[in-house]
Amino acid sequence: MDARGFTLIELMITVAIVGILGAIAYPSYQSYVIRGNRSQGQQFLMDLAQRQERYRIDQGQYAPKLSDLRVGPPATVSNYYDTPDDFFYIAPTGMPFFAAQLAPKPGMAQANDGRLFVNSRGETWRDASSACDLATCSSSDATAIAWH
Repeated sequence: MDARGFTLIELMITVAIVGILGAIAYPSYQSYVIRGNRSQGQQFLMDLAQRQERYRIDQGQYAPKLSDLRVGPPATVSNYYDTPDDFFYIAPTGMPFFAAQLAPKPGMAQANDGRLFVNSRGETWRDASSACDLATCSSSDATAIAWH
């Protein structure tokens, strides 16, 4: 008798192999998505730093609000990161200084990835602990992870 088709055991082995491959691939895919979203946030912050420097050259000070720079976060950033009211920190006295942060939205893919920072010294970092205040956070903090 010439039987054509698959046996139940062959089918179950195929399903098991596909399941194992999916279990390996999905976490890798999630990591890729998180890194991609972080990269979009970093690009946005770098663009803001450049705009802040141009604003300072034109106005003699850093812009206190995001709207002063005539830019908003693109959807690829605003879907995963908040731009809170304290998005910028401008030093009130002394040498001109600014810092900006992007805080991940709770419940989204970036939630456990930490805040992204850039400042007028050209320092860029991610704070995994989210424990520091924008005015005092530094790229030399123990929890800071430099962008590479």
